[in-house]
Amino acid sequence: MKYLYFLFMLVISSLAGYSQVIKGVVLDEQGLSLPGVHVHALSSNTFTTTDVDGNFSIQATANESLEFSMLGMEKRKVVATTSPMKVVLKSEMVELNETVVVGYGTKKKGAITGSVAQVKAQDITQTPSQSAIQAIQGKAAGVNIVTNDEPGQNPSIRIRGMGTVLGGRDPLYIIDGVEASNLNGLSPNEIEKIDVLKDASSLAIYGQKGANGVIVVTTKKGRSGELAVNYDSYFSLKTIQKKVKMSDAYLYAYYNNSAIGSSSYYNFEQPYNTDWLDEITQTGMALSNYVSISGGNEHANYYLGLTDLRETGILDGTEFKRKNISSRNEFTFWNKRVKIQQNLNLAISDNTPKPLSAFTNAYKQAPIMPVYWENGRFGTSLLNSETGVPQIDGDDKYNNVGNPVAQLYYTNEESQTLTIFGSLAGEVKITDNLSFHSNFGMTYNNGKSFNFNDNLNIWLSQNPSLSTEDYEATFGDKEVIYNTLTKNRWSDYLWNWDNYLAYHKEINRSDFNFTLGMSESTRNNYELLSGNRFNVPSTSNYWSLNLSTYNTELAPGEVTSNYTNTPIISLAYFARFDYSFDDKYLVTGSIRREGVSSFLKDQRWGYFPAISFGWILTKESFMEDNELFDMLKLRVGYGEVGNSNTGNALNKISFSTGTNYTFGSDQSIYPGSMIPYQVDPGLTWETMKEFDAGFDFAFGGYALTGTLEFYNRMSSDIILPVTLPSVLSPGAVYLNTGKVVNRGIELSLNYQKKLSEISGYRISGNLAYNYNELKDVSNAYFANFIGGSLGNGQWTKQVLAGESLGSFYVYEVLGFNDDREFIYSDERIVAGSYLPSFTGGFNASYTYRKFDFSAVLYGAAGQKVYNGKKAQRFGGENVEYDINYDLYSPANP
Repeated sequence: MKYLYFLFMLVISSLAGYSQVIKGVVLDEQGLSLPGVHVHALSSNTFTTTDVDGNFSIQATANESLEFSMLGMEKRKVVATTSPMKVVLKSEMVELNETVVVGYGTKKKGAITGSVAQVKAQDITQTPSQSAIQAIQGKAAGVNIVTNDEPGQNPSIRIRGMGTVLGGRDPLYIIDGVEASNLNGLSPNEIEKIDVLKDASSLAIYGQKGANGVIVVTTKKGRSGELAVNYDSYFSLKTIQKKVKMSDAYLYAYYNNSAIGSSSYYNFEQPYNTDWLDEITQTGMALSNYVSISGGNEHANYYLGLTDLRETGILDGTEFKRKNISSRNEFTFWNKRVKIQQNLNLAISDNTPKPLSAFTNAYKQAPIMPVYWENGRFGTSLLNSETGVPQIDGDDKYNNVGNPVAQLYYTNEESQTLTIFGSLAGEVKITDNLSFHSNFGMTYNNGKSFNFNDNLNIWLSQNPSLSTEDYEATFGDKEVIYNTLTKNRWSDYLWNWDNYLAYHKEINRSDFNFTLGMSESTRNNYELLSGNRFNVPSTSNYWSLNLSTYNTELAPGEVTSNYTNTPIISLAYFARFDYSFDDKYLVTGSIRREGVSSFLKDQRWGYFPAISFGWILTKESFMEDNELFDMLKLRVGYGEVGNSNTGNALNKISFSTGTNYTFGSDQSIYPGSMIPYQVDPGLTWETMKEFDAGFDFAFGGYALTGTLEFYNRMSSDIILPVTLPSVLSPGAVYLNTGKVVNRGIELSLNYQKKLSEISGYRISGNLAYNYNELKDVSNAYFANFIGGSLGNGQWTKQVLAGESLGSFYVYEVLGFNDDREFIYSDERIVAGSYLPSFTGGFNASYTYRKFDFSAVLYGAAGQKVYNGKKAQRFGGENVEYDINYDLYSPANP
């Protein structure tokens, strides 16, 4: 019996060494199946991956070690058993498994090899704002966002500095696959997340559209489950944070009397003491209400959102209203092998702007001038030189500054814009590994506006002692113009149609993804029709061109005008491959061949390649005993991207009229036309080439995560105006002749900690440094490209080789002469640029039960701001209190 038992155990142990099929399922900590998990039988050296339900089967021996690994999950070794196995993997870091939208597809955040910053919905709606772009201010490193807080205005956004001179500086916006020029028609509440593609290796798939970065927006969708209703509302107030303290009526009289050497020209006891800034400002307000319903099942989901936003600015009379309706639906057919998505957003915006120059007039206007005279007319700068006080029929005009309250009152302008953007997308799963995707998207804007100019009353406000009859007399025998009504109609649209194949295959520890497709788009489809009439009824209900009573016949060009842009068409073919080995070696490469109609035939086509690599060092065996890093990934990448948004109007031969010439035996004058400037037939797009390297890291059980990046970006073939001798070209010729460099470092950190089951906090911050320079201009005729006009014949900026774009080029103050006047340098000097060297943000939030508290700070440093308050001062304007407080005198030098 002992012999038989020994023989039996020998057979069993021998059988155990034979290969057999080991089956099981892999789940996460919540019990959800994990597809795509790599399973490796270490002794048999066989491989497989889990299917969509997390199931696996592998040839292995019993008691053999199986290794389970997946990007974003902790690697685990489990002994194989003959009974069905159940393996649970813990998440390394939730963020590594989150989806990031890249060009024509998505990737797991942990598999990204380029520079991509993501801002989620909770961070967007944390900051009440009418624009989603304004809401992400300070939340993404290297993204500089500047707002002017004027209701309805689109913020300015610059990603990693500025690489062009003439224009085309804005990023490309992609909203659910739809190309757009901004996000003004989209409510921030509709956004699920925003992915900012920053480096060329990420951008090259977008070709000549991505040189300034790409903002990819993913909106909220319905999910399977019961009906969900969401409501969000906020109310906010806006005030001026810091006012400029101005001189009052007494100090104004003292200052000006001192300046002109008189003790009585202005009376020290003035009847009026007006604070003009208070007269034109108000407490701004914003009110937003948003509601959505969503739901779905395994075959379809739906989403419907409604937003109502109302905003008033701090400048009296400014107002902006927007209503949004959004609908998004998704349907699946044939065992989920066919998917159709519909996305539609409709926005109706009403805007009432007011001239921002009213702030300038409020700063300059004298406090001794009344807002209104006693007869109800608006105050004017008229002085009784005998009494030294303002008077409606005064004999001396002491400044040329307008009445800012009257300026706002007589500005009657409103506009309404209808914005529709949407897409229809389809996906067909041809095989388990191959799928076809098609997406057609369009953005359409249609707007109208009016401007009512009350000519009569504006004239009377400048001449308060005169009458209507005096105004009518200024026209002599001509028909009197009492008012002017201008109405505009405009429309523009852009569309894109993308079609591509996506292939995914896993072989042992290798993961392959291929994308191959084409894209066609058009933009710049802009049309404007403008018409004006005179003498319409003064009541706003009857401001109609048809109700004009002005009977004098005018030429068509005097009453109507129209403008139509030439559309820009783009056609592109692109390919991308992604490869990962053992979830630690990552490679991404792409190429795009694109043609664009902006340029002449021989210059329309180009190639835009990119390659990037990633290495997750903490998955290496030499890092197994590492106690510092939970995750450490190295990324490097290179790419090339174009910019065609600067050249569409620069390479077209145009003709100007009004050039007369005498010739013939009688030397008669004949009308003629001329070519105002020559066109370079070789003009083409600017090209941005960038090298990027960075580290992604995590410490302390993934409590502290961050990214450190370095980039070197060279934009070549920059289009600049070149001034040739007039015999060759009367006007400037535009050539590809410059190079602009942007170099920088970006650091992002995020720390989060759960204090208990009901509370926790998160602190995040980012800091970015950027160096900008116009590196080289190859054409010797480039010079005197100036800007920053002060309106008095002087200018403040010039584009100079070897200096930053946006450089202030001004005279330096060397000191004072004996008369206390400035002594200036003979030549202008570069005094800095308006581009910041540093940008950063700090965000903190604390959650307790169902309440959260947050704070957001944003800052920029290293840039210069030109102080234009002292420009165009011709006498009689008000001065700041600080100037009067420490005014020069022989006793106070």
